[in-house]
Amino acid sequence: MLPELDDLSPECDIEAADVGEPGEGTDVQEKQLKAILTKHHKIFLGDGNAAPPPARGAICDLGVGDARPVAQRARSVGPHLAIKVYKLLKKLLEATLIEHSESPWASPIVIVLKKNGVDIRMCIDYRVVNSFIQISNYSLPLIDDLITGFEGMMWFMSLDMASGFWAVRMTERAKLISAFTCPFGDFQWVRMPFGLKNAPLIYQQMINNCLWGFVRLSPEEEALSWIRMC
Repeated sequence: MLPELDDLSPECDIEAADVGEPGEGTDVQEKQLKAILTKHHKIFLGDGNAAPPPARGAICDLGVGDARPVAQRARSVGPHLAIKVYKLLKKLLEATLIEHSESPWASPIVIVLKKNGVDIRMCIDYRVVNSFIQISNYSLPLIDDLITGFEGMMWFMSLDMASGFWAVRMTERAKLISAFTCPFGDFQWVRMPFGLKNAPLIYQQMINNCLWGFVRLSPEEEALSWIRMC
């Protein structure tokens, strides 16, 4: 399922950022923090979803072994929805998130109406393709372990990566496997889409790499690390 695509390149107004704690920080500290945000403004997005810049050291590669490519037929799209699908595809092409495809693989799109009965979400039915993709051995973190990490903590922070999957680039063979078909033609992903097997694992690996060295170890692991250093 694709997120909203009202604006693929919103600007982030650093000056409007709410920084510091009222009554806690000084004007000098707030200026210093905004200077840091300005220096790294390219990694921040404004309101709404956008196409994030490609992440370094992260790539989506998919293998299907000896499986023969399967090209499914495009499913029909109602005339009242066709123009909306066209506009969505146009935005994805302009943002270079997708490209035209001649892949031997093809998965059909599925259009889902939102609760308001007017707006749409475009999904891709990857069930057939996913049955051939070789699963990755990378492990997702356990929720229980994450909750245990909060024990004894006074402060914690959460980060929200807008359209985070789209930060991951695709290998050439992964692009072919990701191909989808619709009444407007065949397309394939340049950035990692939602719905493909292994996509959550690849994304988690990217996050773990980004946060390496910043995530606090549990007291037991910290004690072991100190013992190893002695």
